[in-house]
Parts: sequence; structure tokens; C-alpha cells
Amino acid sequence: MSGGVDSAVAAARAVEAGHDVVGVHLALSRMPGTLRTGSRGCCTIEDSRDAWRACDVLGIPYYVWDFSERFKEDVVQDFIDEYAAGRTPNPCMRCNERIKFAALLEKAIALGFDAVCTGHYAKVIKDAEGNPELHRAADWAKDQSYVLGVLTHEQLKHSMFPLADTPSKAEVRAEAERRGLSVANKPDSHDICFIPDGDTAGWLAEKIDMTTGDIVDETGTKVGEHPGANAFTVGQRRGLKLGTPAADGKPRFVLEIRPKENKVVVGPRRCWLLTRSAASRSRGPACPSRKSKRAPSLTAMPRSAPTGTPCRQPRECCPARVHPSCWSR
Repeated sequence: MSGGVDSAVAAARAVEAGHDVVGVHLALSRMPGTLRTGSRGCCTIEDSRDAWRACDVLGIPYYVWDFSERFKEDVVQDFIDEYAAGRTPNPCMRCNERIKFAALLEKAIALGFDAVCTGHYAKVIKDAEGNPELHRAADWAKDQSYVLGVLTHEQLKHSMFPLADTPSKAEVRAEAERRGLSVANKPDSHDICFIPDGDTAGWLAEKIDMTTGDIVDETGTKVGEHPGANAFTVGQRRGLKLGTPAADGKPRFVLEIRPKENKVVVGPRRCWLLTRSAASRSRGPACPSRKSKRAPSLTAMPRSAPTGTPCRQPRECCPARVHPSCWSR
């Protein structure tokens, strides 16, 4: 129970379906903020109170489980380490992988529960042999299956997503209103929960040694300076503050981050088109059986885009390599 409308309605539907439901709010910080500011932040004291009020309306027990130390090690530190290595992490995916469907699920199973039920927009379907498959939710605009793709089959067996077939978020809010849940019109949280003010660069500057360096174009020519290469993201356009404009006058994007050289490489959009991408730690359908003679039909998902791009995977599977036919990050 995050304190939001999705988890509240998911819990209500689980109760209505006849399950014995217990509401659990995760304490992920030892010093949580007291209040949210609109859609900024989550996991605050205010959120825990909203979760409690929802459980009270539904008539189910409510508990707060402290996973703050595990969250700090597995999500926050991982976030810092990835940026330090010149990569942009997805903390929500890491939280699902190591907290909600690992630490939380492990504790729940140990206590005798059958599954973890969340407000994620995703769907689990069983194949002919009874194995769980992760599918997109009915509302592709809200679909969150891409941040659940790291889950194992065993974890999916113990996962429930009651919002899977809901056609829109508006219907979830309307249902919450009908059920008398006070979070019906509560804004969605969009920022990283442990950086509620949205200033990722400023937050990282306190955690990673930032040193001024050069911004160069695709030919290696210096076109500006940066306050620290680790604060940039591949694909970034805003905030580059380039001293030398492009010859064609068109915007330039971050093409590459070189932490060891403390350089940021920028260039035009045409230099940003990919034909090959290496993927590590592939799971499930992304790693076909070696006995299979046919490669599976795959779709590359650039971040949370509502539609993907058809791609193919060669026979060698570790590490996986996908070849989008035309993928612009």
C-alpha cells in the first residue's frame, strides 16, 4: 500500500474477490519527508497515513514494514554506482527486482501469505503448461510491465495485479471515489522517490565527485564544458549549455558519456540512431531455449514508450544482443 490510488483500488478488488488481504506499507527511508508537493515524492509520512486510511475503509489490517536499509543498499547505492559508471539507471525497476518482489515477497511467503498484490498496470497469464507469462496491461499508456520484466517466473507465480484489465486511470479514480477512498484524486508521483525535489544532478553532486570537463562533438572538437560528466544521460538535450552552436543550427543530444576521460560527447539526432544494442542479464522470453530452432518474436522498448520496435536476437544468448531495425533512443 503505497498511499496512492492504484494500490488502494488493487487492495479493494482483492478483498472483493474473496482473498484474505493485509495492507503493508513499505518504510524505505529512516528520515521520510512529512508532506508531498503535488506529484513530487512518495514514501512520505503523509503517504503512510493515506495507506492506513484506505485500509481502514476496506476493513483490513495495516502494517508498516521497514526495508530502509535494504533499499539504501540495493536501490539508492545502485543508482549512485550506475551514474558513476556513466550509465542511467532505472531505480523503479531495481526496487521491484530487489525490494517489492524479493525482500517483501520473501517475508510475505515466510509469514504464510500466498502472493504480493500491487497496483502495477501489468498482467500475468498462464501458458498451456501453467507457467506465468508477463503481459502488457489493457491501458498501454499506463502499462508498467517494462519495469516488471526483471521478475523471475517464481516471483510472477506469487504476484497479483488487479488493475491489469482496467482500460484507463480515470476508471481507477472513479472506482476509488465510489468506494469512498480519500486518495481518489491524489496526484500520481512521477519523480524518483528519494529525490523528491527532482534535482537529480544536484543530488548526485553530493554523492559523486564531480569535476569540470569538456563537451565534445562526434569529431572530438570541444564545443563546451560541463560541471561533471556523471550527471548527464545519453539522449539528453536540455541543459547542455553549449558555447558553440551546431553548423546546421539543429539541436544536439548526448551521444556518449566517458567517465574515465570526464568527457561528454554530443551530436545530431542522426548520430543517435541505433542498429545494435547489447543487453545483459536477459530473462524469460528474451533468452530462448537452446533447443529451440526459431528465435522468438521480440520488441525493443526504449524506456517507457507506449509502443516498441520489432527486433531480433541471434542464437548466442549470453549476453543477449538485440538488433532493432530502426531504433532512435
